[in-house]
Amino acid sequence: MELLIIRHLPTQYNYRGVLQGRLDSEIEPPNSAQRLKITENQRKIRQAGALDKVLCSDLKRTAQTALAYGYNEKTCIHEPLLNELDFGCYEGLPRQTMLNTNGTVWYQNPQDLLLGEPVIALQHRISVFFEKYAKAERLLLFTHGAWTRALLSYTQTGSIRDMNQMTVDNNDLLCLTLG
Repeated sequence: MELLIIRHLPTQYNYRGVLQGRLDSEIEPPNSAQRLKITENQRKIRQAGALDKVLCSDLKRTAQTALAYGYNEKTCIHEPLLNELDFGCYEGLPRQTMLNTNGTVWYQNPQDLLLGEPVIALQHRISVFFEKYAKAERLLLFTHGAWTRALLSYTQTGSIRDMNQMTVDNNDLLCLTLG
């Protein structure tokens, strides 16, 4: 299986360093550098070959990013398994507020944290995602920061433990070949 993964384009929350989680924020209009990166990413996606499916989460920012890449409601399927982590009472607050309270666990053992949902639920969703799409050869995913980092950690180590030891920027394209 090959996964082409794009973290959504930036929102005002991203620019301000605020946790979004399940808040349904909209992307900002792409600037010229982001438009150039979209064009480069589109070229890489075409080079990868035919896609079995294009998926985005249920949140606006991933659907709007898919649209900026040329995938509309008919070509991009909403997949709730891709929804971002629920940060609970920290959503809409600066990321640093959550880190001041939970920083050590967030970086060392995120699977032990309970925010708006248990962080370990991300690992379960990723596992279910792989079961659901096991027969797919190539998928394009429009995702979120914590979800993508959890996926990377899970595919590299078998758990989400190291998810916060990595960085994935908005509009980054990651290509993973699994199995």
